Amino acid sequence: MGSLDETIFDFIVVGAGNSGAIVAGNLARSSTRPRVLLIEKGGDNKREELRVASERFTNVYLNPEIATRYETTPQKHLNGRVLEYLRGNGLGGSSIANFLAYIRGSSADYNAWADIVGDESWAWTSVLEAYREIENLHFDDNGDKDPDGFVSPQKGAHGSSGPLDITLPSRSTWPTGLDLMMKAALKFGWPLNPDQNAGELVGVGAVSTTTHKGFRTTSATAWLNDLPDNISLWTNSTVTRLLFDGKTGSAGLNAIGVVLADGREVRARNEVILSLGTIDTPKLLMLSGIGPRDELKKLDIPCLVNQPKIGKDMIDHNYIVLNWGVSSQLGTSASFERDPDQIEAARSQWKKEKTGPDATRNLTNIIGFLKFNPARSTTVELDRLEPAKRAFIQQRNVPQIEIFLQGAVLKELLSDDGLESLLIAVMLMNPQSRGSVTLASSDPAAPPIIETNYFSHPYDPETFVNGVAEALAFVESDDIAKHIVKKNLVPESDSREDILAFAKQNLMSVLHPVGTVRMGHKDDNTACVDSDFRVRGVGNLRVIDLSVCPVITNNHTAATAYLVGQMGWKRLAVEYKLNEN
Repeated sequence: MGSLDETIFDFIVVGAGNSGAIVAGNLARSSTRPRVLLIEKGGDNKREELRVASERFTNVYLNPEIATRYETTPQKHLNGRVLEYLRGNGLGGSSIANFLAYIRGSSADYNAWADIVGDESWAWTSVLEAYREIENLHFDDNGDKDPDGFVSPQKGAHGSSGPLDITLPSRSTWPTGLDLMMKAALKFGWPLNPDQNAGELVGVGAVSTTTHKGFRTTSATAWLNDLPDNISLWTNSTVTRLLFDGKTGSAGLNAIGVVLADGREVRARNEVILSLGTIDTPKLLMLSGIGPRDELKKLDIPCLVNQPKIGKDMIDHNYIVLNWGVSSQLGTSASFERDPDQIEAARSQWKKEKTGPDATRNLTNIIGFLKFNPARSTTVELDRLEPAKRAFIQQRNVPQIEIFLQGAVLKELLSDDGLESLLIAVMLMNPQSRGSVTLASSDPAAPPIIETNYFSHPYDPETFVNGVAEALAFVESDDIAKHIVKKNLVPESDSREDILAFAKQNLMSVLHPVGTVRMGHKDDNTACVDSDFRVRGVGNLRVIDLSVCPVITNNHTAATAYLVGQMGWKRLAVEYKLNEN
């Protein structure tokens, strides 16, 4: 692919992750056929075993080449711990490395987004259409009547002809233990949600995954296959700086291209689009002189556009894992994970036929997006939030916590006692703590300083303890407790003090950072980009990735990243009349 002149293009897209792949692929396929360059610092990720669906929780650890391994600063509120901070690398970005969950979030998230930026195209009724354009949902109930109605995609809420294959597992594919757990969850009092992607999020339901027929699906498999010849794709290529024309127009400076690590310069006739993600997009902007003036001055980087909020306002989900040894009625595939012969046979079958355990294992699980039971929670810090934030969280459709119920067995948590394993993860929704990304050096090769600042806002630890207490109470309910044999990884007791101590020592990032190049209202002078993704103070430059999100959606943010890419592409298509021929 490519053309004779590899120094000038109509559009340059930097970053081939969830958002960037959509933008570049759609630009190239638009009817006017603009010349497009997609630049990605990682490799092509075409090795087939990178897409084994059952490795959803371990892919990024088994294959180090698919992730950039950053670290956070020592976390003041987590006993000084330094956390690993992984970002997807290569074609597909984080979609080749993530846990595969495809969850859109609550309609309330997008309505809040629209209010913040003053643009109704971000409201739920509008983004729903963009989601449908992205998706090709596969759901086969195999004739299963599902008398309990546990899994039931809402008619009209899902796409069936988009590029991204998504699978919702039918009830007939559930292992016995998962079925038992779902019934126990409903008996415990958690509400049923038969379709978590229809806008109503609160409740317990089956999780859709970005998989199809035993394969992981990614932004690259969906948008970067069978490309036309008007797009050039450069992998293993790192952009170190943006180029500007030096003129001051109505938008200030104009972006005209990029500089690569090997010294090459490439120009864009129309626009440069940054899709490097929440960590690396602000890094590149700051290296290019767009960011907080005082911080850039310390590193002798000339400040071309003073944007104090670049790299600030980072929001991220965090979680812990709880684990018990359980009876075979409740557990899943621990015996499989302990048997090297079974593992080898399964991989061999997958390589030859794309069937067997590696095509299905770990792909059925249920998640509860939940409100708290007042009898098991405290609300001191919730009550202290400013009224608008408190009112948002108190909406019927906004969860306070996510509880991920069984669906995988992690080898690291298996004991040698022969027991099956129950894994439950607890994830904080609507965190109030804010972090940052700053430059450590003017050297583009130096990793940035990542400060997640977890638990710095008192609402977060209080709410997190509430969530863990809810999970522990569920496990202690009669229908689950009778299967518990051994405690492997749990707090010392159910007291709030012990739960908090456990959380501080075991908390991890879910790796859902957003907000470091925040989108805002046209009258918000602190916003970094407008609702059309244009960088304030710079012409011909957009940011289209999760760094623009003014809220952290209540979900696993891969779906949000796909949405951002689709919304950004649609803005470009209209502005440049790309599909009017």
